[in-house]
Parts: sequence; structure tokens; C-alpha cells
Amino acid sequence: MLNIESVSMVFNKNTPDEHKALDNLCLSVAEGEFLTVIGGNGAGKSSLFNVISGKMVCDSGNILLGNENITFMPEHKRAAFIGRIFQDPMKGTAPNLTVEENLIIAYMRNIKRSIMSVPSKNEKNYIREHLAALNLGLEKRMNTKIGLLSGGQRQAVTLAMATLIKPKLLLLDEHTAALDPLSADSVLELTKKIVSDNNITTLMITHNISSALALGTRTIMMDSGSIVLDIGGSERNELSVHDVLRELSSIKNRTVE
Repeated sequence: MLNIESVSMVFNKNTPDEHKALDNLCLSVAEGEFLTVIGGNGAGKSSLFNVISGKMVCDSGNILLGNENITFMPEHKRAAFIGRIFQDPMKGTAPNLTVEENLIIAYMRNIKRSIMSVPSKNEKNYIREHLAALNLGLEKRMNTKIGLLSGGQRQAVTLAMATLIKPKLLLLDEHTAALDPLSADSVLELTKKIVSDNNITTLMITHNISSALALGTRTIMMDSGSIVLDIGGSERNELSVHDVLRELSSIKNRTVE
């Protein structure tokens, strides 16, 4: 589904502050695969998501989604088939609009109709049922301003918005990092269910190594703009948090040397 071919991106090029955000990075992700992404600060995780989503343009290389080269496609066009959820529950929604209004806007955008259009009764029922499937009772709060929801509830609605129409690719950018532990666990369980039920190709950045190993089908570790560990299957199942931390420490030591 996703092929990243020798992608590089440099910040502050030809200055004393030059920094390689992505360094000839290559990655292939199969359809329906759930990839977790780990690495230290500055490893290139967010830069990877930014070039995939179109927020930034890489300096070299190609990004293919399905059979389409999207390397230079504008971000707003990619948003029709790439869902992205951020760390901050306040992002991605309009706080002064109701839950229903936010969902309708997301739905209309994804089916390429004007957000000013009025959805049919069947479409409204579909939106309500999609929200009800989260089993949080939020379908009873359709007329509540979304800014009045808790962080966990808001991220749950954001998940629903991003998957009303199945995206080709879902990017989860530390989407539970700002939540309390109970809310984070709840949102992660919802994420697991939605991704599994809909077979959505997914990449999830997380600093929680335990979650990275427990969720999804494959884990990659990034450092200095490159992928330094790519592991899945039974080999991944046998890894412990301690193993990953030891590997990360070893990589850092080699970099310093």
C-alpha cells in the first residue's frame, strides 16, 4: 500500500544548523499492516509523517500510495485518503461545533461533497451508527459542543471522523500521549478495534515501547532520519521493553563513536 523510496529531507541546508531529518529512508508497508514507530526525540518520526501527509515536501525520493505517486501532491488532496490524528485532542476538530457537526464535516469532505451540503437521513444514520460502534455512548451527545468533551472522548470522536470513510492510510501521531493513563488505554483499545475491523493500513508513532510491541503487526525504530530496526512476527513477539531499550542505547553509542 505504501512505498517510500530513498526519501531525504534536510533542514537549514548549507547553514551551521543543517540537520538531516530523513536520510535516504526506504520503507514498504503492505495493505492492512499496522506499523508502530519508535525512536528518540529528533529521530525523524514526525518528519516521516509530515512527508507522507504532504505537510512537508521531501528533497529527494518518491512516496507511492497504492499505485499513485503522491510525492508532490498537495496536503489537502491527500487528506481525502490519508487520515491523521495528532497528540493534542484539540487538533482536528472545531471545538465550538457539535459532535454531529464535526462528524458531518468530516464525512462530506471524505466523499468530496461541499461541507455546506446537507446529508441525507440515511447518511446521518450511518454517521450516528459509526459513532455508536465505539460503545462510549457518544451517539447520545450528538448536540454537545465537542470542546466540552474530555480529552479521551474527543480523541475517540477524532478516530471516528478519520475512519467514517475508510482511509487508504491512517497516521496516528502519538495520539494518546496527552491523555491520562485510563483514557489512553481506552483510546488504544478503540484504535486496535477500528483498525482490525476495517483492515486499515496504519502507522502509529509512540514513545510507549510496551504499546509499540503489544499493538500492530510490525515495529520499526528510527534514529537520525533512518530506520535502524525493522521487526515483526515471532521475533517481535519475543522482544521485551528491556531488549528495545538496550538496542536503542547501543545505536546511540555507535553514533557517538
